[in-house]
Amino acid sequence: MAWFSDWSTASVGNIAAIVGAIAFSCGMAFVVGTALVKPIAELTDDAHALAAGVTGHRTAIRTTDEIGRLGMALNQMADTIERRNTALADNERRYRFLFDSNPLPMWAWDAETTNILAVNEAAIDKYGYDRQRFLSLSITDLLDPSEVTRFRGARLPFSESRQNAGTWMHCAADGQRMEMEVITTSSRRLGRASWLSVGIDVTARREAERALARSEEQLRQSQKMEAIGTFAGGISHDFNNLLTGMLGYCDLLLAQRPADDPARKDVQEIRALAVRGTELSRQILAVSRRQVLQPVVLDPNDVVRGMERLLRRVIGENIALHTQLEEVGTVRADASQLEQVLLNLASNARDAMPEGGALCVDTAPVSAEARQQFRLDAALDWMVIRMRDTGTGMTDAVRAHIFEPFFTTKPRGKGTGLGLALAYSMIDQVGGEFRVESTVGVGTTFHLLLPRLTEIAPPQRIADDLPEQLDGTETVLLVEDEDTVRTVATAALERRGYRVLAAAGGEAALAIAHAFNGSIALLVTDVVMPGLSGRQLAERLDQMRPGVPVLYVSGYTEDTVLLKGLGADGHTLLPKPFTSLELVRRVRAAIDASVPVG
Repeated sequence: MAWFSDWSTASVGNIAAIVGAIAFSCGMAFVVGTALVKPIAELTDDAHALAAGVTGHRTAIRTTDEIGRLGMALNQMADTIERRNTALADNERRYRFLFDSNPLPMWAWDAETTNILAVNEAAIDKYGYDRQRFLSLSITDLLDPSEVTRFRGARLPFSESRQNAGTWMHCAADGQRMEMEVITTSSRRLGRASWLSVGIDVTARREAERALARSEEQLRQSQKMEAIGTFAGGISHDFNNLLTGMLGYCDLLLAQRPADDPARKDVQEIRALAVRGTELSRQILAVSRRQVLQPVVLDPNDVVRGMERLLRRVIGENIALHTQLEEVGTVRADASQLEQVLLNLASNARDAMPEGGALCVDTAPVSAEARQQFRLDAALDWMVIRMRDTGTGMTDAVRAHIFEPFFTTKPRGKGTGLGLALAYSMIDQVGGEFRVESTVGVGTTFHLLLPRLTEIAPPQRIADDLPEQLDGTETVLLVEDEDTVRTVATAALERRGYRVLAAAGGEAALAIAHAFNGSIALLVTDVVMPGLSGRQLAERLDQMRPGVPVLYVSGYTEDTVLLKGLGADGHTLLPKPFTSLELVRRVRAAIDASVPVG
């Protein structure tokens, strides 16, 4: 029993020792755990603060153990994050500054939805939308409707490195159309796949380029016409004199032959050929701008009305003619040349409608919008004569050459190729413009654009039924260096009863006038002659015999100064070639106009 008692006492002691050891261990564990948990909890709070973006927060742990090193790493990470955030914010500010302050319009748009995501002030000013309205638009809302289909076909898949540039027609909020050169680059700066676009308004530049191209084309056209003019001017003077002589001698023969003379028909055929030659000569001179024009103030509507019956005959019965004339005021033009333009266009329209169709002729004032469309001088007021046909139309290649002299699509022998070149030259010489629109299979529209005037057209002379009184007994001083023309002109006037003092040049004419004691009723003189010109002769004669009226004769003059002011100072002009009847009629009119009324 004593043994058992000793063993029990020893066991209780051991147990107490074990319990004490355990308690001590727990106490130490608690102390150590508390020392570890607290800094870890602090590190956890610091990590949460860092994650929340608390600027400047750092851990306070400064021990040298593992937890201390972990705290130092956390502080270093916080420093790095703040530096990078600062740099990122700085870059963002720079980007925003460049985006907002860029003088060029800029906008960002979603690569998938095409909705506009951001826009700068320059774009707001350019397009006229406020920012809120701008950000509700799609990129296609900036495009002109004609460009939408092209845009949809040109869209490319999003690429991080892709850059695109192209010219697009855009529309502002007020409907104004603008040609914009757009440079687009991809970006993910807005947190999604998007495109960043910069727009440059090239409307003025492109218009200048087109104007330059038109000027170059007009220069080429002028050079062609100048070459033709040089050629035509070299032969026209002699050619017109020959034609005048032919017509004059034909008229003399016809006047001497009885009505039943078989030879009359042959002479009439010769005369008809000479007349055709005069028409061709005048066309060549008009195309080369060597023909002397006589522009007057006229109402274009009067010209169209006066031409309506002739136009119907030209186009034929299978083509309907429609006219619609608005009040357009007056223009300054050569009436006969304007009529010739309308005839040429009507003739071409007829040839373009072999199976029949419709030709519409209308006049109208040109609106401000149309002035911009046709690129006309905005400082002038304009009117238009339109001729629209429903013919075969023209290709772009043909349309590019239609105003070139001798260009024609008609079969050989069916056209001279001068019709449209003549029309272009006539309209250009009076300050007008030509525009052409044509679609193959639909038809062609010619726009004859002329500056409008505020002047009132003088009343048209109404011809009476009384026969012309062309005979006279007055003395006419005729000066012509071409023998043939001088001979037939003298014979034509003398046959009508006039007394003719004929001279081959200016000095001879002055000598005759000085020696002649009677009254000279009229000076008829060629404009271009060796020695004294017609203008110089008239001035010298006026010093010798004041008040003698002058009838100038010319079909071509290279020195336009010789004819300057003829229409303004009461002198008249008879173009070559002319017939005997035309000469006598103009001589009679010039003499009658110089007789005082009272």
